Amino acid sequence: ANRRSTMMKRVEERESLLDFDDKPNVIWSPKYPYFVLFFICWLTFGSYWVYDTPGAIQKQLEEWFYPQKYTDNMNIALYSAYSYPNVILAFFGGYIVDKVTGIRVGAALFCGLILIGQTIFSVAIMFKIYWLAVVGRFVFGLGGESLTVAQNSFTARWFGGKELAFAFGLVVSFSRIGTSVNFLVTPYFTKMGVPFSVWFGTEMCLLSFMAVGFVGLLDWYGDAAVQRRLEREGAQPDEEPEVSLSQIRFFPLQSWIIFLNCSFFYISVLTFYSVASVILTEVAGYDPAVATNYIAIPNFVAIIASPTFGYVLDKTGRSLIWMALAGCMQVLAHLAILAIALGWFTIHPIAIMFWIGVGYSMYASAIWPTLPFVIKSEMLGTGYGTMTAIQNAGLAIFSSIIGVVMKDFEAPTKYIIPIMIFIGCAGVSVVLTVILFIIDKARTGGVLNATGDIKGAYKDRLNSPDHQA
Repeated sequence: ANRRSTMMKRVEERESLLDFDDKPNVIWSPKYPYFVLFFICWLTFGSYWVYDTPGAIQKQLEEWFYPQKYTDNMNIALYSAYSYPNVILAFFGGYIVDKVTGIRVGAALFCGLILIGQTIFSVAIMFKIYWLAVVGRFVFGLGGESLTVAQNSFTARWFGGKELAFAFGLVVSFSRIGTSVNFLVTPYFTKMGVPFSVWFGTEMCLLSFMAVGFVGLLDWYGDAAVQRRLEREGAQPDEEPEVSLSQIRFFPLQSWIIFLNCSFFYISVLTFYSVASVILTEVAGYDPAVATNYIAIPNFVAIIASPTFGYVLDKTGRSLIWMALAGCMQVLAHLAILAIALGWFTIHPIAIMFWIGVGYSMYASAIWPTLPFVIKSEMLGTGYGTMTAIQNAGLAIFSSIIGVVMKDFEAPTKYIIPIMIFIGCAGVSVVLTVILFIIDKARTGGVLNATGDIKGAYKDRLNSPDHQA
């Protein structure tokens, strides 16, 4: 109980950095958490830049590997090589952050794996060694999602309920800058050579690795300042609460619904990105470079929309309603793409991709900040790890299924079936959101749909020594 009380005081002190009162040291400035957040945003910039490189330059890779064979299924396999290890490793990455290395060392470890994996991938592309490219994507995957877990934990660590959705919105926004610019710039860089385009992505991963050092230093400085203040006030020396993987069985039902919900929604978006270029090229007849530019639109929309939605969610609440609406928007978007594939009618891809971007931003800003109000702080890294692992399980499985479909069927069937899968996954996300709304209302009175201030108060009670999960 004493350890938990100390931890709660520590959380409250960290959140008090957001209060606008006069404090003698920069660490107590309300701007300090946002200074930390700036570098937190850079942590995954490199990984988001290079993640969609195979989708952004698929046609260019086919030409580069010629006369070697480079098929749609081989391109999708590069995504699967990334996703499959994260079915397990993202889960353990959260545990590593919570229990083994701590958040700072863990972030450096995961970011280092990303840099090594992307370096291997770049060497493989340079020398046209496909199997080595798969190895590089696998190593990249060892750190990719686990770094996102660490990034989420950093964000939740520095921001309270009243600012959390906005902070997560900024993180999502900045990550999407990397993805968006990749879709626009990487195809252009292939004019200077496909190897040059992938090596440039490696440099972006190096930039993120440097950001890890800054985040670790700033977090250590802030943590030390909080600890000194607690000691001056007579609090007991901080001890980390005991964390065990066995505690996962105590995760409430709401958390598991959130995990599954996230997986199905992201299948309808991220897996779609991996095949959208070829669908627009083969079905709608667009030039590959033009199709790639269209795919970048949702991420450019997210740059502005994600923090905007996050700010609004903090003020007005209704997170679950926004999640359900976002799922419905994805269903409509993929129905429009299906109509194009079947020749029913034509809607310009710019409108569809903009619509997808708005829905994606709305959903991401709503779902990622929900977990700190469901799972206690000491298990939050493991919670985000579990969430990411289940998400990657869905991405890996459905990427493989779609890869088989595109290999074994002829056009337009091989494109129609994946679109129908995306419609189904978005629909499942909507159903799960409705179920989550009912259960949250029954168990907590609807805290997940509340405003940021109410959520912050509930978060304090959730992490109090007397609270029972």
